[in-house]
Amino acid sequence: MKKTFIVLSFAITLLMAYAAVPGPSSSGAPASHTGAPGEKTCGAVGCHDDNVINEGTASVSIEVGDGIKKYEAGQTYPIKIRITDADKLRFGFQITALNAQTQTNVGNFTITDTKRTQIVKNAYQLKERQYATYTFNGTDAVTKGIGEWFVNWTAPKNSTEPVTFYVGAVSANDDMSDKGDKVYTSSLTLNK
Repeated sequence: MKKTFIVLSFAITLLMAYAAVPGPSSSGAPASHTGAPGEKTCGAVGCHDDNVINEGTASVSIEVGDGIKKYEAGQTYPIKIRITDADKLRFGFQITALNAQTQTNVGNFTITDTKRTQIVKNAYQLKERQYATYTFNGTDAVTKGIGEWFVNWTAPKNSTEPVTFYVGAVSANDDMSDKGDKVYTSSLTLNK
């Protein structure tokens, strides 16, 4: 009985030690934080809010397909979201696609990498907008200084308007808090 208690105590101690090891501390950005019209970013709403947005050393890019400038109705395109910031090991992002004139949701995102990305929606405002964001595992850099995610976007079958993709991204200092991190925004418009 005493031996079982010692083994059980040791196992519990190991589990507690493992749980205390630092790792990514977020499971995705809350919806409506891309900096799109009507939205704020994570740099202005109480999380990564101790630095000025778009001031820092990172760069953010959105690439649709192989760099297309026009989309075709009903077609599905791979989208790459990338943030680079030398020596950083943690990153995050959120993207939405809006009609460039009406600022309403356009098309549909689908997840191609469930380990690193997920879909979220806002239950309170801007409910019609769809967002792709990172997961808990998606905060890891793909290589030192680079955060990168892939999702698919399907254009609506009857769209004739330009679409603008808005992305908000975070370059994190990996100190297990949301302080000292930098927030960046970018957008890309495709014509029909």
